[in-house]
Amino acid sequence: MAKCEICMRGPQFGHNVSHSNRRTNRRFDVNVQMATIVVDGRKRRVRICSRCLKTLQKA
Repeated sequence: MAKCEICMRGPQFGHNVSHSNRRTNRRFDVNVQMATIVVDGRKRRVRICSRCLKTLQKA
């Protein structure tokens, strides 16, 4: 399941909308990446979303 381990952001739900305006359910997954970050002085591989990855890289 696409879920960020930092902000706990998960999938959102919406619709595919066709040209004739028919709506079918769909799921928008979070852009989750595997990244190595330092937690309490130790390197740890975590699944984090791209938004959190940008925030951590700046810090």
